[in-house]
Amino acid sequence: MDLSKFAGISHAFENGVEIEITHPVTSKPLGLKVKVASYASERVKAVQRRIANRSLRENKRNPKRTATVEELEEASTEILAAAVVGWSGFELKGKPLECNRENVLSVLNNPDLWFIREQIDKAADDVTAFMPASSKS
Repeated sequence: MDLSKFAGISHAFENGVEIEITHPVTSKPLGLKVKVASYASERVKAVQRRIANRSLRENKRNPKRTATVEELEEASTEILAAAVVGWSGFELKGKPLECNRENVLSVLNNPDLWFIREQIDKAADDVTAFMPASSKS
């Protein structure tokens, strides 16, 4: 196999793929688009490393301490937020919602919007979505 067929995949991991958020029941598009980087991207790995290093430092200071469920959930959300490259169509109270870290975390942490989180997570985890057609054969 010619390994050059895989050239550019890491670039695709970084740039992301655009997904359209669909209604959780009807599966109809909601007009919300999110550009999602892969969990294999450097932007996401950098956040994973920062979280792991913080945990290692804390564990070194206090070896008996274990992470709480809330801390694990927060870390998971930080990692997922790092996968959001951009979005369009998001509004809050009739005004456009800018795609920034604070707003992304707010959407991801909103229990009423669980389906958005779920769809972004699924996209970030689907490595094949980032691969060019030539590398899939």
